[in-house]
Amino acid sequence: MIKSFADTTTEKIFLGEELSRKETKFLGNLNSVKAFERLAILNEADEKALLLMPFLFYHKLKGSSKYSIDADSRKSPWRITFQWENMEMKNVELVKIEDTH
Repeated sequence: MIKSFADTTTEKIFLGEELSRKETKFLGNLNSVKAFERLAILNEADEKALLLMPFLFYHKLKGSSKYSIDADSRKSPWRITFQWENMEMKNVELVKIEDTH
């Protein structure tokens, strides 16, 4: 279950609220419907369930206490990151992975 969000844009997508033009521009080509679906899955899932859904590409981020799933698709640069706390997720947020090469 999602306990908290790290940013308002991710929370708005989860709640199905309308995004501002600035938020929409920031998200660019992210499929917000797919992101909403993934956030809904996170809200209902525990770690075991996430491990049983390979299409999410659930994994722990190296050198961090955060975990990640794909926000849209494997080819999208968008991820949903979060931390576990007492079987609940906190600091859930959408992040864009930038190519540094």
